[in-house]
Amino acid sequence: MSDTVREEPRLSAIVLGYRAEEALAAVVAALTRELEALGESFEIVLVVNYDADSDDRTPEIGERLSHEDARVRFVARRKEGGMGWDVRSGLAAATGISLMVIDGDGQNSPRDLVRAYRLLAEGRCDVVKGRRVRRHDGLYRLVLSAAYNLAFAAVFGTWGLWDINGKPKGMTRAACERLNLRSDDWFLDAELVLAARRERLRVVEIPVEFGPSTARPSFVRAGAVLEFARHMFNYRLRGRP
Repeated sequence: MSDTVREEPRLSAIVLGYRAEEALAAVVAALTRELEALGESFEIVLVVNYDADSDDRTPEIGERLSHEDARVRFVARRKEGGMGWDVRSGLAAATGISLMVIDGDGQNSPRDLVRAYRLLAEGRCDVVKGRRVRRHDGLYRLVLSAAYNLAFAAVFGTWGLWDINGKPKGMTRAACERLNLRSDDWFLDAELVLAARRERLRVVEIPVEFGPSTARPSFVRAGAVLEFARHMFNYRLRGRP
């Protein structure tokens, strides 16, 4: 039997599925349809990391989806960090030339992922991200996000990028290697933007719609404000998270 060499796909779509459970299957189905219509080779990497002693069924669902479609792979590890750690887990597992990241609860549209990917594929940017111009996640999140983005722009001079935490996010593999992301928590979004500026990479922000999350509660708590502020202060002093 001859050895088969797996060719790298043009696109790796990384789906953050933490505690998404059955909603993850609907996201993967919609994403698969959009990527098939795109007409380029792709893989879907499901990041279904889990907490110790959790009753979360998402890892089992991720494994099932990977058995149903050879283009779907999954990463299921006991959690050692927050959102940033999940993103870095997905990036490490992905093999594509372009790397895109979305949430697995249905709040990000797969069509927006494809729109963003086209900019990378056409060579129009090194890093691409969404700006949530229409949001359906409540007034609290809207006010918190607006305050954070204004403070971030004032501290770091990132005027022109108005939604640091917006998804989808994407980058070329070459850009990913230069960014060398290290954050394990929510500050990874900010680190990505700041590292891209440091490396003089081209960053483009596109308008997207952000849907409601009915699959899982928001993981952004009041303490996130203090967490963001601490990270901003540390980065301003040291230049690293």
